[in-house]
Amino acid sequence: MDGPKEFLTRHLVQTRPGDADVDDAVAHNNRGARAHLQGDRDSARREYEAALASDPANPTALNNLGFLLAQEGQFADAIVQYEKALAIDPARGTALVNLGNARAALGDFAGAFDALGKAVAADEENALAWDNLGKLCLATGRLTEAEHAWRSALGIAPRQARFYLSLGIVVAAQQRIDEAVDLLDTATRLDPNSAEAWDQLGLVLFGRQDLGSAAAALRHALSIAPDHVEMRHHLATVLLAAGNHAAGAEQLAKVLALSPRHAAASLDLAVLALSAGRLEESLTHLGRVLADAPEDPRARYYRAMVLRLQGHRAEANGAFQELAQDDGTKYAGWARERLAEDAPPAAHNEATERTGVR
Repeated sequence: MDGPKEFLTRHLVQTRPGDADVDDAVAHNNRGARAHLQGDRDSARREYEAALASDPANPTALNNLGFLLAQEGQFADAIVQYEKALAIDPARGTALVNLGNARAALGDFAGAFDALGKAVAADEENALAWDNLGKLCLATGRLTEAEHAWRSALGIAPRQARFYLSLGIVVAAQQRIDEAVDLLDTATRLDPNSAEAWDQLGLVLFGRQDLGSAAAALRHALSIAPDHVEMRHHLATVLLAAGNHAAGAEQLAKVLALSPRHAAASLDLAVLALSAGRLEESLTHLGRVLADAPEDPRARYYRAMVLRLQGHRAEANGAFQELAQDDGTKYAGWARERLAEDAPPAAHNEATERTGVR
């Protein structure tokens, strides 16, 4: 199975057929492909356009120009080029895959499924098409179809770690945790330097409540990608769940050093400070979150808790009452519970008192 560079080289570069005009177009296309692979998009675009000036019916140059436009975020223009290529060669797999991806980027999921479905129908051995179809299925919540797509990709390329990684993610999403662990473990063995595979393995082990192994996997991920903010937050979450609050807080501080406006890390530190009775510190963290997201229900709930503990009962209850009206989160229910705790006892009915009935 090709790596990314080998794949691009194989699909972007053409051989010369011997016809003068077509031969000139091929030469321009190939120079464009080499520039493209080296990251020189301006030169690549000039060469692809020169190729098409010599031979407007060159499907490779059309596809390559479309791919370049898509890389620059010009998806609608890219689609025009892919469709021109497919009008010439309807079964061109790379153009179908690229068309599907461009349509998905524009939110046209029906069109994306159509193009990627045609790609795998045209060539069932096209692992790239199956991989992209799997990504589209996962993004749209079609988990069973995503699993089928990645199993098909693995049938073609059984040593590709990234396919085991993707399959592990979609299997975990279907709550088959032990199977997901095995798949992700295989991904890390095939590609020990994949921080993402180690991270996902850690998350699935966390879901299995194997906290020690989860922390070890996440530490390994961070040894490969030490500045990855979310992976570090994942480790902090596992450490906190294991009761290792000091180590968890240390990781959260590192998260904020990397990303000072990371809301989840600030909220976690706020709750830790609250549980330790450091109320002003907790308010500082909560204030940072609420400055960016004033409607965040978790931050609002814990701010009200801090206010109550500080003795500002009326202000706290006002905050709980506002939050209690939002039925979309668990924090609304918790707010109602706090208000019920603070409610005065119900007045006794005189007749009840006389008869002894309750």
